[in-house]
Amino acid sequence: MDSIEKMAYSPIEAAGATGLCLNTIYKLLKQNRLQSVRINRKLLIPKTSIEAFLSGKNQPVSPDSREFP
Repeated sequence: MDSIEKMAYSPIEAAGATGLCLNTIYKLLKQNRLQSVRINRKLLIPKTSIEAFLSGKNQPVSPDSREFP
């Protein structure tokens, strides 16, 4: 069976995947250095946002672009 690659991570999963502590992940989200999407009560961080941050290509994002309507 083929495994499905994740497109987004919870903050805890993002911390584990990057080796950063959970508080650092939340701080980066608050500083708009990582993008996030809230679906109902679930906060997700797109894989592309994590990759951009780690490669140094991250730009602060507008808080309005972080959530679905």
